[in-house]
Amino acid sequence: MIKNSMTETTNINKSLSIRVCSNGLSFCVYAPGQEDPFMYKEVDVNHTISLAANLKDALKNEPMLKEQYQRVNVLVTTPHFTTVPVAAFEKDSIEAVFNLAFPKDRPSRVSYNVLRRSGIAIVFGLERNIYQLILDDFPRARFYASASTLIEFFSERSMFGPGKKMYVYLHEKEMTVYVFEHGRMLFVNTFDVSTVNDVQYYALNVWKELGLDQIDDSLFIVGDKEPLIAELSKKIKYFLQNVTIIDRSEDFKEKLTAGNTVIPYDLQTLLVCGF
Repeated sequence: MIKNSMTETTNINKSLSIRVCSNGLSFCVYAPGQEDPFMYKEVDVNHTISLAANLKDALKNEPMLKEQYQRVNVLVTTPHFTTVPVAAFEKDSIEAVFNLAFPKDRPSRVSYNVLRRSGIAIVFGLERNIYQLILDDFPRARFYASASTLIEFFSERSMFGPGKKMYVYLHEKEMTVYVFEHGRMLFVNTFDVSTVNDVQYYALNVWKELGLDQIDDSLFIVGDKEPLIAELSKKIKYFLQNVTIIDRSEDFKEKLTAGNTVIPYDLQTLLVCGF
């Protein structure tokens, strides 16, 4: 009986994170107290059916989605987000704000995250079918935009060292650019990219438009595309003096995800930011 009680407690303490991006799904279970506390799985998506249909199939057949969890987080990795100053933010108007920013979007369930540290709210959308499928199985799930977790994480990082800092996050077929000045966000936007030349073009254009200094300010590159990151770093150093590839093993040093290079970077920031 004691053994069963302890097992039940361990299960209750586990948390589940679901990552939804434009063309994929993945799941991460965190079980504190285990020698290897993380179990991460990427879904082999069938692209002949919708992402919602893939999620429905996973919820039906994936064993790790059948367990009970103390907490369920959903990370929405999407370019369809916009920022609103906290001073002007009203939760009753989020759908109007989102529809103004993305008038051609398919019907979405609009959500928001308020980032007190950064003084902004992130308004973002998720396909209604996906949103409802998750809530049907996990009624207490909490939804976060990838941009929210990264802004909070990079904002804290940017407090250290001189100058303004640009962070280029490479993921899927996109790049998201974040610019900070001692914790204050100056810019965020997502661009579709397919080659290193695309990435360099957008990064340098943002750099120029914001008037960043080639010597005093810094560029940091991170993401889940190591070959592209290495190539970008080599090429862009011809234009900028301070270019750094973020080493995630160092970035999450002494954090609970330390040394884990399988979990996507934005999901790692969700796990360590304490949302």
